[in-house]
Amino acid sequence: MTAVAHHAPGRRSSRFGQQEVTLAVLLLFVGLLVLGPVIILVRTSFAPSGSMPLETWRFTLEHYVALFSSPSTWKLVYNTMIYALCSMCIGVVIATAVAWCTERTNMPGRSIVRVLMFSWMAVPALVVGFGWILLINPGNGALNVLFRTIFQVKGAIFPLYSFWALTIITAFAVVPTAYVMISGLLRNMDPQLEQAARVHGGNGWTIIAKVTLPLLVPGLLSIGIYMFMAVVQTFDLPLIIGLTARFPVLSTRVYLLSSPDNGLPNYGFAATFGVLLLVVATGLMWAYLRATSAGEKFRVVTGKAFRPRRIRLGGWMPLALGFVFAYCAVMALPLLMLLWVSLNTAYVTPSFDALPGLTLSVYSRVIANPIFVRALFNTVVLVVASATIVMVASALIGWFTTRSGSRAGKILDAMSFAPMAIPPIVLVLAIVLIYLRTPLYGSIWIIVLTHSTIFLAFGVRTMSTALIQIHKELSDAALVSGASWFTSFRKVTLPLVWPQFVNGWLWVFAHSARDLTAPLMLLSTTNVVAASALWNMWQFPDLPGTAALSIMLMAALLLFVVPFQIYTARRLETG
Repeated sequence: MTAVAHHAPGRRSSRFGQQEVTLAVLLLFVGLLVLGPVIILVRTSFAPSGSMPLETWRFTLEHYVALFSSPSTWKLVYNTMIYALCSMCIGVVIATAVAWCTERTNMPGRSIVRVLMFSWMAVPALVVGFGWILLINPGNGALNVLFRTIFQVKGAIFPLYSFWALTIITAFAVVPTAYVMISGLLRNMDPQLEQAARVHGGNGWTIIAKVTLPLLVPGLLSIGIYMFMAVVQTFDLPLIIGLTARFPVLSTRVYLLSSPDNGLPNYGFAATFGVLLLVVATGLMWAYLRATSAGEKFRVVTGKAFRPRRIRLGGWMPLALGFVFAYCAVMALPLLMLLWVSLNTAYVTPSFDALPGLTLSVYSRVIANPIFVRALFNTVVLVVASATIVMVASALIGWFTTRSGSRAGKILDAMSFAPMAIPPIVLVLAIVLIYLRTPLYGSIWIIVLTHSTIFLAFGVRTMSTALIQIHKELSDAALVSGASWFTSFRKVTLPLVWPQFVNGWLWVFAHSARDLTAPLMLLSTTNVVAASALWNMWQFPDLPGTAALSIMLMAALLLFVVPFQIYTARRLETG
């Protein structure tokens, strides 16, 4: 007894030391990852023209004076806001309608729609944009050529390089993510209030207008703000469509200032625009957090088991099926166009006459290219390293933010959530400014570092949500049995949240592979990845090669995503 009593404090001290050291390392890691770039960005915006942030102690307001005195600044802000607002509204309306059909009605094919929606989240926006350009390019876009042939008209029936084309294409790209969020909202809504309204004589449309929609409004508002914030920060589609349409937004302005086609980068002015975009994104994040906290009073889900009653569509069934599968067909069109172009050695519009010329030789040519081999290796390193770093760090951070009531745990939680308010283009610019003259710059590891920062907030939220559901008595039992804190975490806590860990890993894996912002702004001859290789081939231009690489990238991502989504969809139908 004496020996045991003498040894117990040692074990407690060891566990206490492990936690303190781990927490200190996490605080340092997240601080360097998140706060460092923001501080350097702000410092650069006050640095004199032509100087790097750490080269001088001088401060000047010249960039801010130029920014706010220029009419083009307010035009950029207006463009960004109206583009984000219109894209968000169209996308959320479509997503709500599709989610309603799959979650609250007896429409057939619901599982197929769910799988398609989740799968499209893994398709890079860059790939979708290329597909739409090949479809509705004014000169030789397949749909414009087809309609000119059928109706014997001149000019472009579908104008690609315009505000509305950019907005609608972005809205279509927004729908899958919004659908995932809205479908969960509808699936978890307790139907008791609707049933009570039905008992009191309410008909279907009255119940929807008076009961269902008011319950959904807070959730839809928070989702709308989140999607608005996402479009404000988006870069891919405004780059490949918006610039040609002469519709610049804040994200493309930051890119052009920091990576000009001609001349030297204007990092000071780019950083100033970055600070402006950061302020806008922070305001939107504040509005999002307010909307989600206000929604707490509208929660009607209780501990009782329930399953929302499905509405019988009756005569509305053809309309619902037509709407949902029309959207699915529209989303498939650009991908099918890319597949067609990849099977031709030169660009030709789809026709029966061109069928005999289809070949796989373009794929062989792309695979034999040394750049492809380098891009493949770098992409594998990037996605595996980024996903692993993010989820391991997120699991540890999630433990401290849910189990520790200390001030350090709260600070860690706030810092890990901060990347949600930092637009990726701004974060990448800040990382360029920090590491420009270091050995890390130009390597694949600087992109890994950037993606680890960008996706950290998602990983932490995923793991924190999972860890909240795990009672601390389970890990306490391991500690009482003599296990160290880290052993308890590794052998007890982590296995219990392993499904969420894997789901988060796959999400980061897919989004790291599809991101263009970091690979393009940090591009060098040695760190080319699939996304930057796509951009280079498109600019060359090599349309068949771009299409072939797009199809291969998309197929590789879907091989990881689709099996999990099929499994989840079956569980939802049978659970």
